[in-house]
Amino acid sequence: MGLDPGYLLLILAFFASLYSTYAFLLAVRSRGKKAAITARKGEQATYLYSLIIVVAYLLLTYYFLVRDFDVQYVYYYSDSHLNLAYTISAVWAGREGSLLLWAFFLSILNVVFLRVEKKDALSALALSISSATVSFFVLVMLTFSNPFQRFGVNPGEGYGLNPLLRTPEMALHPPTVFLGYAAATIPFALAIGSIYLKQDGWHLRARLWALVSWIFLSVGIFLGAWWAYKTLGWGGFWAWDPVENASLLPWLTITALLHGIMRNRSFKSWNYWLAYVSFALVIFATFITRSGIIESVHAFGENPEGWLYLILIAIAGMLSAYLFSARKDVFHSEQYSTFSRDFAIFLNMLILILSTATVLIGTVAPTLVSGISVGREYYDRVETPLAILLTVLLGACISIGWRADRENTLRLLRISVPAGAIMFALTQILAGMFYVSLAAGIGVFSLTNHLMTFRPSDLRNARKAGGYIVHIGIILIAIGVAGAWMYDEVHQNVRVGIKDKTKIDTRFGDITLEITDARQIDHHDRSEVVITLNVYENGVLKGTVTPTITQYNLLRQDRVIYSVSILSDPFKDIYIAIGSISMDSAFFEVHVVPLVSLVWLGSILVIAGGVVSAVMNPPRKE
Repeated sequence: MGLDPGYLLLILAFFASLYSTYAFLLAVRSRGKKAAITARKGEQATYLYSLIIVVAYLLLTYYFLVRDFDVQYVYYYSDSHLNLAYTISAVWAGREGSLLLWAFFLSILNVVFLRVEKKDALSALALSISSATVSFFVLVMLTFSNPFQRFGVNPGEGYGLNPLLRTPEMALHPPTVFLGYAAATIPFALAIGSIYLKQDGWHLRARLWALVSWIFLSVGIFLGAWWAYKTLGWGGFWAWDPVENASLLPWLTITALLHGIMRNRSFKSWNYWLAYVSFALVIFATFITRSGIIESVHAFGENPEGWLYLILIAIAGMLSAYLFSARKDVFHSEQYSTFSRDFAIFLNMLILILSTATVLIGTVAPTLVSGISVGREYYDRVETPLAILLTVLLGACISIGWRADRENTLRLLRISVPAGAIMFALTQILAGMFYVSLAAGIGVFSLTNHLMTFRPSDLRNARKAGGYIVHIGIILIAIGVAGAWMYDEVHQNVRVGIKDKTKIDTRFGDITLEITDARQIDHHDRSEVVITLNVYENGVLKGTVTPTITQYNLLRQDRVIYSVSILSDPFKDIYIAIGSISMDSAFFEVHVVPLVSLVWLGSILVIAGGVVSAVMNPPRKE
């Protein structure tokens, strides 16, 4: 059996990306006309391997569309009856395809970098490092995760896509996360190139790339949270699962990097190491999902390639440390007062780094130390104080000017602190939920400072306006998380008879369920039981929901999927899933989740603020 054309394309892409790495390095070490010619060859090689990887990706997609089950990857993640949308999203459903997607996005970003960045030694070095990263991922596919591996004999029918992945979120969540991962490579490459060349100003060019990474990671985390929230058994919108943590870790460090870039002259060494750590964490995220060493409901299972990612992290770390020690003079930073915006930014960055460290410890500790089990209790204990401090700093930081001005700061605090205290008291009296009251009080404190420091002229400064929007979004998320996590009501085994009504007592009053219809719908690959429920709140019809149980009958795998129905209003969600069914009744699991809508609204504002900062106000020229 000969090699598949797709595998041959990967071989060509590997050597083209290696040549691009070499050519750009040689161009930096050359002078005059030779440097220009060599750099041009590096650019041509970059265009070539990017085109090859795009063609390879399209070829794999074609194999899925024509149901070529002789290709092992197509066999394991599709079948003849899979619809078009899920067939296309199945391309990145497994280890091999998602790795090709990684390389695809990084190649495209390298081409964009070539087109938009100025052609100088720093760009050449950055592209050399980024091309080397592409080489690494292609090498992993060539050796351990070949998406074009064939059986040699067509099995005739596919194994079928996991029913849990047959959702609209599958089409959006993985691509946005992987695009965020890929974009995090470029700030790291610029940082390494800058210190090697003993140049300053790399942060101005890295800011937009870091922001692009941050935006797509934010979108991916938001979509993943929503996906987990509406999937019964995944632990709600955030379960501190290792794969969930994997995308959060670089998001935290890139957030710190974006704050440090605002005042690079005060945080030069911090920014350098944050660029490396962010890159290392996106590679570590890939390790988590592919090694199988760290258990997760979202991981691909155990594979030998996992250790290659740790080797890449180690090589990048040793290179970063060597250049840092050899170029210490580049990292001279300005001093700042302990009562200044720079100091507030420092505290902000410190809390983000501490949060990263504690999440990382919780993620890897069960693997490193036998007998240790890390659950939500650990994260609640260590992350809650950090989240409170961070939310307080959102307000405190904005109240401190770039120049120390104690009188103005105290004037703001005389208004914002009482405003926060009043909100805390009112919320506690009206709702009686302490943690929500605390989050609301801190939120009003922060919002008051933002509003009092806002000027109409700030609307022309998209960078500042975008930051305000992000901060407001974070505050809303904090309030929503406090309500949803601390005051979620769970009612299990709620029995409802056919044409009968069952009342549930909740914090928000009575909720009554009434079955109006129950039917079974048979499809070629599955059978669905659909129950129609009227939901009443305090005697008033709130809405109609249709939770379902779906029995999938796929090749060698039978899966039962419980689909939830959600009724939402600004104050709570009523979340209903079928537990079991008998001849004359059904049992339901009912959740009443307070303020979870603020999590989604806040997430949208966070993403919108990032987009405003990136699109409406491009980076300053050096």
